[in-house]
Amino acid sequence: MIISAAPLAWTGHMLTFHALLTTYGINPAEVRLVRHGNKEIPVLDVFQNNPDRLSHYTAWQKLGRYRDSRYIAVFAPARGITALFLGLWAVDGVTVNKDLAPDHLSLLRQYELPEEWYERSAFYHLNLSDVMSDLSERLVIDWGGSTVSWVQRGDKPVVLIKGTNSIGDFVSYDQVQLSYPDLQKLIQDTDSNITWVNALTAVNGIYLIRHTIDGKLYVGSAYGKEGIFGRWKTYSRSGHGGNKFLKDITPQHMEFS
Repeated sequence: MIISAAPLAWTGHMLTFHALLTTYGINPAEVRLVRHGNKEIPVLDVFQNNPDRLSHYTAWQKLGRYRDSRYIAVFAPARGITALFLGLWAVDGVTVNKDLAPDHLSLLRQYELPEEWYERSAFYHLNLSDVMSDLSERLVIDWGGSTVSWVQRGDKPVVLIKGTNSIGDFVSYDQVQLSYPDLQKLIQDTDSNITWVNALTAVNGIYLIRHTIDGKLYVGSAYGKEGIFGRWKTYSRSGHGGNKFLKDITPQHMEFS
C-alpha cells in the first residue's frame, strides 16, 4: 500500500498512527512506539547510513521493556514535540542476560555500543520490516511533551505525511538543519520542495556545515545568483563542493545550516 500526501482526515476524525497501523493490517495492541533521543547516537543519521546499528541500538533493553509486542515502531526526534517515523521492526524473540552468547558481546563492539549492556540488558531480536516502509522518513506524529516516556503504547495524532521526495515546508532560516540525504532530495526534486528552493535562492550569506561524527565545523559563504541554494547544489553533486578540506569527509555525515 502506498500512502501519498493527502489531507489529514480519517473517517471524519484526525488521522492517527493506530489508524494507519490498522490500514496496513497491523494490530495496534501488538506495537510499541519508541522515540529515541539524540544523546547517545544521531538517530536519523544512523538510520540513513547504518540501519543495522540502529537495529542493535534498539535491541538492547531492560528485560520486559517491549513486553509481548510483535512490532517496534521506531521514531527519530523532529521539531519540537514531534517525531519522524523510521520504520517497523518485527520482534522475533528475546535472549535474557544469563543466556547471552559470547558473539553478542562482539556485536556490541562491532556497532560501537556500550559493552556494559552485555551484562545488564536483554537482547531483543529485531528485523526491519517492509510493512509501512513507504512512510519511512515521511510520516510525522505528535509525540507529546518532555514528560512523555520514550516508549509508548498509546495512539498518536499524525501531524504530516510528506510527499515522496519532500523534506517538509521551509519554516525559517534559523531552523534550517538539513542532512545530506535531505539536501539531495531538495536538489533532485525542486517541485516537491518549492518553499525551500524559493527561500534558499532568495538569500546570499554565511552557512555552516557540521560533520555529525566528530562535530567538526566548516563555515562557508554564498554570493552567486542562486544564493545559498546554488552553492549547496554543488555539495549535493560532488559531496565536497570543490572544497579541499571536505574531500576526505563522507558527505552522508554532513549537516547543513
